[in-house]
Amino acid sequence: MLTTNPKTLSPSPFIHKTLINPKYSSTSPKFLNFNSLIRCKCNQVTERGILFDTGETFFRQESAIGRDLGVLSAALYKQSKGQLRVLDAMCGCGIRSLRYLVESKADFVLANDANESHRRVILENLAQVERFQGEKKRWVVTHCEANRVLTDCYLQRDYFDFIDIDSFGSDSSFFLRAAFSSLKLDGLVYVTSTDGYSSGGHRPFHSLAAYGAYVRPMPYANELGLRILIGGAVREASVLGYHVTPLFSYYSYHGPVFRVLLRMNRGKLPDNRDYGFICYCYRCGNSQAVSWSELGRIRCPCSNSKV
Repeated sequence: MLTTNPKTLSPSPFIHKTLINPKYSSTSPKFLNFNSLIRCKCNQVTERGILFDTGETFFRQESAIGRDLGVLSAALYKQSKGQLRVLDAMCGCGIRSLRYLVESKADFVLANDANESHRRVILENLAQVERFQGEKKRWVVTHCEANRVLTDCYLQRDYFDFIDIDSFGSDSSFFLRAAFSSLKLDGLVYVTSTDGYSSGGHRPFHSLAAYGAYVRPMPYANELGLRILIGGAVREASVLGYHVTPLFSYYSYHGPVFRVLLRMNRGKLPDNRDYGFICYCYRCGNSQAVSWSELGRIRCPCSNSKV
């Protein structure tokens, strides 16, 4: 399991205290709604040296390590590629978007959250970074359903280097196809699942519908949660003619939360490579990986036919 030292993510010297002007213009009505700029509860929090307001948004301090890993990965991408455009599909209070701007040095961040009542908090948090750099925008805030904003970016050929889908309360499988469509080749997508019931084998038909995996109760449910999330991403990418490579996976008990970072490139998944089934014997506890072609011929070394 990967972890990161908070010292790796030092505070940026470029943060300032200027608040944004609410006269935020755009041709899309979703960008311009002054009625949504309402006062809400102020809850100031500091994360990795950055002060921000959570307001009444859903926020978990326990998820800081997951955010650390995303910010660090985006920063490494920027160092490697020389540019970084980030789409934060479910930004909440905007802390991830703010950290991508400050710590990952993102050239542009699209911060989207479907809940328009969060607009004031998001704007005030992101206002710590200048909205314009010369004539170019550094960040934009939208309020659309995640699939819609991803699809709109694809239709406008507005592709991103890094897409973060932190879908708390659900899984990312519903958004994967739209995310891959709006991602640049060799880009990164950071997906999430909080479905501990399915990975624990308690909702096998739900996991079958969402991920294409019929999961039974097994002693390594946390690992299975990561594997089925990766497997769902592999299938969705393959449908579009892409293949994805998992770069790291991360599990946290709160939630629980499963997070996986994937790199996307052209080309479908090779046959019989890292894509199959895991069998578990309830008698002896043996586990084994099997391919599609081996289904129907599986036996355990303990001679128990039921695996």
